[in-house]
Amino acid sequence: LETETGKNTEFILIGAKAELAFTKSIFFSTFVQYNTQAENTNVYSRLQWRYRPMSDFFLVYSDNYDNLFHNRNRTLSFKLVYWFNT
Repeated sequence: LETETGKNTEFILIGAKAELAFTKSIFFSTFVQYNTQAENTNVYSRLQWRYRPMSDFFLVYSDNYDNLFHNRNRTLSFKLVYWFNT
């Protein structure tokens, strides 16, 4: 890619994903990504519990590090999805 100053720049994005099913209703997935443009590493993990058909509870952990593995930010959030059957 060419920057505004006319210099050529190369960006590299490397990622890996893993998924694991503990039971028919509990799942875990994680994604790790390294970005040379922002010089950071991202970790994104999700635990999913399907307590009814089309109804899920998600627990999500996200972490962001600079290239020296100093923490930039960290979040823990949840999401609840409920299917109303009429």
